[in-house]
Amino acid sequence: MAKGKHAMNKGALKQADKVLHPSSRKVLRISKKINHRSNVDTKGKVGLNRLAGLGEKLAWLREALPGVEGEEGQVDSGALLTLVNGFLSRFDDELEQIKIKNSIGGKNSKRKQHSAREDAINLAIKTEKSDFDGCGLELPDLLEQENLEYFRNWEGEVRYVQNIKLCRLRKIGRAHV
Repeated sequence: MAKGKHAMNKGALKQADKVLHPSSRKVLRISKKINHRSNVDTKGKVGLNRLAGLGEKLAWLREALPGVEGEEGQVDSGALLTLVNGFLSRFDDELEQIKIKNSIGGKNSKRKQHSAREDAINLAIKTEKSDFDGCGLELPDLLEQENLEYFRNWEGEVRYVQNIKLCRLRKIGRAHV
């Protein structure tokens, strides 16, 4: 009989739960497959998380856009600066609420409530302010009329975020990405 054409060994089925040597080729092959699968899953989630975070920022800017537009629906550099300042201070109300909740109870309250959320907000504010002061804050290019129209009509879906043209806005000037 040709090689591989014979029936399977009867004892092979009984050895399914057999302990394998940690440095055997079979174990290395299995661990390589598991590591590859976890890496693929992780990298997919990282990209999705980045787009979701950018989508949240853009959604806030879209809601605040009508308050800074000019008469003909145009956005000038002064309005853009007002929008950026509002964007950087968007968490002020929530931080104030957290401070009020923590002040209630006085000395009896040993642990701070909402400290994780407060830390996340403070980190986001610090990062965004340093970006605005340094390399620039990544925001939609609202000075370009075609991009402004697309941004107005955008319904907040994350999959269309990549169609919005972004630029980096700094304190000193404006630099395109």
